[in-house]
Amino acid sequence: MQVTGWSRGLEVSGGGQGVVSHAGLVLLRQLADKTGLTGGLSRALATPRFLVHDRGRVTADLACAIADGARVISDFRVMTDQQKLFGPVASVPTAWRTLKEIARGGTRADRRVTAAVATARRLAWAQVAARHGALPGVRLADRTLAGVTCIRLDATVTFAHSDKELAEANFKGYGHHPLLAVCDNTGGEPLAWMLRRGSAGSNTAADHLQLLDAAIAAIPPGFRRKLMVTCDGAGASHALVKRLDELAARRGYELTYSVGWALAERERTALQLVPGQAWQAAIDGRGEVRERRADDACANLSCAHRACWIEEAHVTELTGLLRCGPGGDQLRAWPATMRVFARRERPHPGAQLTLFEAGDGWRYSLWATNRPADTRGWLGQAAYIDVAHRVQARVEDAIRTGKDAGLGHFPSFIFSSPVVDLSDLRVCVVDTVVHGLPAVA
Repeated sequence: MQVTGWSRGLEVSGGGQGVVSHAGLVLLRQLADKTGLTGGLSRALATPRFLVHDRGRVTADLACAIADGARVISDFRVMTDQQKLFGPVASVPTAWRTLKEIARGGTRADRRVTAAVATARRLAWAQVAARHGALPGVRLADRTLAGVTCIRLDATVTFAHSDKELAEANFKGYGHHPLLAVCDNTGGEPLAWMLRRGSAGSNTAADHLQLLDAAIAAIPPGFRRKLMVTCDGAGASHALVKRLDELAARRGYELTYSVGWALAERERTALQLVPGQAWQAAIDGRGEVRERRADDACANLSCAHRACWIEEAHVTELTGLLRCGPGGDQLRAWPATMRVFARRERPHPGAQLTLFEAGDGWRYSLWATNRPADTRGWLGQAAYIDVAHRVQARVEDAIRTGKDAGLGHFPSFIFSSPVVDLSDLRVCVVDTVVHGLPAVA
């Protein structure tokens, strides 16, 4: 079946007669076809039975409907009602039958759908690399780290307004607690999802390890040689750091990680031993020193008087004090290549400080990385190592985009079947466009 035949001779314009709403879906639908996603899904969901509507076409159209704002399966009617634009589109009952067929396929159908998504991503990324010479680099302040594929791990809470499967009470209300991995190079393109029960923990090591493996597997093989993995303190664990260290030790591969680190008693003791001159000025997103005007500064707003400016944040390394300080090696249970850094910054008005932080007025954040100490150039500077961890916050943009594109509007049965992979399908079709990857010619 020609799943792309609908677009032959099709022209899209902003004026004239017969203008229809939702016409922007044409580009999204064509992207699914051009990347081979629709065809791959057709092969993955093939059946010897005679079907009026190709199941790959139906599944891809469902993903497009989600991107267009569909919140329930019945919203699929929007595309069904535009047959002059989209050609024959399956009915809502056919969409439900397709989902049930995928669910009955079990793990076998799950693997086939995942393989189809991975194949489409390989083609899309190859087109991006061919057009730009390489995959976009990782933005770090005023610099770009080229040749490295960055994976960012994070969790979020989605709300459920009815008694859906595995929806439970959590620290933000009632719903689910998904875990996701996104690619920073492509603007936050999700690589893997884990749709968990609402009460799932933020730092469940087994979940993070499974998601990490799935995210690496989702990256096309040619882009796995040099990886960067980041995670905030809520998701960091001993098992995750150990796994990252094992991956970094593989012959022929490079992996740099940056994970949040807890501020416990040993870290507080080490911070009290840091001499003032060991703190280096932190930089902002433009690569400039993070500073603000002093309250008693002169009237000239563009002056360069040192007394008129106050540095707002500093960074330092605690590895030496934690490994060779008065308490001996307090990191002996952790990988030898791991280094611990600290950042202190002036809190925003109304910020809640711990008793330790209230003592000197600084707010502290710690993180661990395996970035070598002898790295030459700008990436070896503590300020840029700090930025490499702070840009973990960009994953929040991917989460917001995902929620705008349907993340959180789960049907009641989604956890009990491989239909969960429809979120991965949406990842490949929707987020490729949402995050600005070039269209595939």
